[in-house]
Amino acid sequence: MRELTRPYPGGLFFLLCTLLIPAYRAVHDHTSSVTVNFVALAVFGVLFAVSQWITPEHPLVLRLSLLVALTAVALGGQWLLSPAWLAATVLTAVACTNLLPLSTGAVLGVAAVTGLSAVVDDSAFNLVLLASCGMVAILRGRLLVEIGRSRANRQAYASAAVENERLRFARDLHDLLGHSLVTMMAKAELAERLAGVDPAASAAAARDVREVGRTAVVEVQRVVAGYRTTSLVDEIEQARSSLEPLRVELVVSVSDPVWSAGVDGLLAWGLREATTNVLRHSSADKCAITVTTDRRTVRLEVVNDDHGGVLVDAGSSGGHGLVGLRERAEEVGGTVAAGPRPGGGFRFLMELPLSEPTATTAPVPAADLT
Repeated sequence: MRELTRPYPGGLFFLLCTLLIPAYRAVHDHTSSVTVNFVALAVFGVLFAVSQWITPEHPLVLRLSLLVALTAVALGGQWLLSPAWLAATVLTAVACTNLLPLSTGAVLGVAAVTGLSAVVDDSAFNLVLLASCGMVAILRGRLLVEIGRSRANRQAYASAAVENERLRFARDLHDLLGHSLVTMMAKAELAERLAGVDPAASAAAARDVREVGRTAVVEVQRVVAGYRTTSLVDEIEQARSSLEPLRVELVVSVSDPVWSAGVDGLLAWGLREATTNVLRHSSADKCAITVTTDRRTVRLEVVNDDHGGVLVDAGSSGGHGLVGLRERAEEVGGTVAAGPRPGGGFRFLMELPLSEPTATTAPVPAADLT
């Protein structure tokens, strides 16, 4: 089927069989030349077939010219040859749906054909039949257009859903692997530095690299299987185990948890991203994790005293982690901010409502990769 930017209500080629009525009358009545009738019917049939093949993408002048030719042949046959040519006039009214803009243009076209037919045939029944057939064709055309639009909308929604799921899955992989990979690179460089000074400590750091890698594999499997879970307590312990070997003093202050499980998961993702940023900086000697609440919001603040040194060349993430966190926070009415502090150091701040909105309390399903 031809792909069009707009649907069109043509394709009624089977209606050409109604032209058998005037053909039969011409042969049966012998009131006019059979040859003239058949030639005229053949011309009209070709014009009608073209009208059903043509689409709204063709020039309006061409469509109007075709409609004028159909009307002239049909009314001429009805007036000069046989009243049975009413069948051709009905097909002309039907063709208005495809040749004129829906719906106003098609209605005017049917009205014009009906009015001109009244000059030739004053039968009220025939005029009502003509107008009714034209209106039915218009209703069919409108239905086809709406079906086409509905199909296009469904395809657009499906494409958007696939794209959103792809972005969500990419965001989850970034959040999961970004922290683990940076930790592995930091510990690997630490093991390299200690190799000639403290072999035991170097071996311990190498074992840490192996354990972090094993954890990363498990986390990826959880994402793929749809069982990705994390909590603020787990991420605090993970941050402690990641920062202590690097001699970063960690201070943690967390108020009693009164927030929902969904908010706790968002806080955990925020802490993971903040810890990853700390791991990228060599001059951070202290890091403070503070979680406070008031009547409506919970506030996560991670502050370090970094002054710009780089421990590991982890590459540029392009800020995808923070972008993903902002998207998650905005979904529940929260905010995320990160940047240098006026007095030095770096500050990460996430503020979330204590409970998720009703529309977002259901967990987001992981990507269905099967």
